[in-house]
Amino acid sequence: MIVATDAYSSGPWSALSREQVPLPYFNLATAPLPAELRALILPEGQGAWDTNSVLSSFRLDAQSRLIFGSVGALRNGGARVHAQWARRELARLFPALGRISFDHAWYGTIGMTADALPRLHQLGRNIISISGYNGRGIAPGTSFGRDLARVVLGEQHMDTLALPRTAVRPAQLRALKGLVYEAGAQLVHFAAARF
Repeated sequence: MIVATDAYSSGPWSALSREQVPLPYFNLATAPLPAELRALILPEGQGAWDTNSVLSSFRLDAQSRLIFGSVGALRNGGARVHAQWARRELARLFPALGRISFDHAWYGTIGMTADALPRLHQLGRNIISISGYNGRGIAPGTSFGRDLARVVLGEQHMDTLALPRTAVRPAQLRALKGLVYEAGAQLVHFAAARF
């Protein structure tokens, strides 16, 4: 069995979520972009994320909407602060977009590990887990998922995987760190390009 529930782990797998600091992560989506504009900003459809402490990401969806995200919750004053920051940041990254509006907005939870590295665990006989992508899980999750499928099929041994097996260890002060990080992200987004 592969447990791949990451920051949403609960029940018998709740220890997996407790080893991560929970952070809200939002995404804002534009209306579908015209082909000529899409070709100017992401001609090959690349997706990207940065390496900033308050990370952000962008990609196109199947309908050519530009989806832009970062750490933060779209509740209370955060919705306005984060959307205004996203407009400024997209104007900086992609000036051809001009003044952009967002048709859709949502947020969920990502989990951050103490060293920003994913975790591979053996949870029991024939039970393995991968978690802790730190907001950058699409590419590594795809790769690790393929490798774990090979393990389950008997084509590869756990000890040959690129990620070492570790014990599950609870994060220290996880709730407090999550609140501080969320408030810090809102402050960073409020101040960005203003000072």
